Amino acid sequence: MALSTQAFTASMGGAGGLFQVGGQLMQGFGQREFARAGAAGARLEARGEELRAEREAELIMRETRRQRSAARAATAASGVRYDEFALAPEMEIEQRGQTDAAMTILSGKRRAESLRSYAGMREASGRQALFSSLFDMAGTAYSGWKGAKGKPAASYHSQAWWKGGAGYEGE
Repeated sequence: MALSTQAFTASMGGAGGLFQVGGQLMQGFGQREFARAGAAGARLEARGEELRAEREAELIMRETRRQRSAARAATAASGVRYDEFALAPEMEIEQRGQTDAAMTILSGKRRAESLRSYAGMREASGRQALFSSLFDMAGTAYSGWKGAKGKPAASYHSQAWWKGGAGYEGE
């Protein structure tokens, strides 16, 4: 048996009930889309953090190569014999530069992963808001339908459906 639009509107307590149900649904969709946009922004920012860390690591290695070349030139200009002992400062410069570059990349990846995790939480929050609005909408529709049958409309806050729930005042 199909329910006509007029009968449904009447069962919902008029157009106000329909607007309330529609508003709850639209609010849920709006919150979900807002969360999706925030998550997309966080993912973009995460990618930017990775790229920034890679670029900074490249600059560190470029500066390391420059310092190593300067150390080699200074050693050669001093007239010292060029052996493994003369290479020690160069090797230390190289090692420190590689360590700095690796730590910069690691730090960027950690920040990016944190932002991706935040994006996932934002999306989950949006889904939860949508589902909550769907349940609110269903509750409002059911309350309007029960109220239209001549019985008082029960709401979650005015009549708890389990003992000890919100609004429960005893028997």
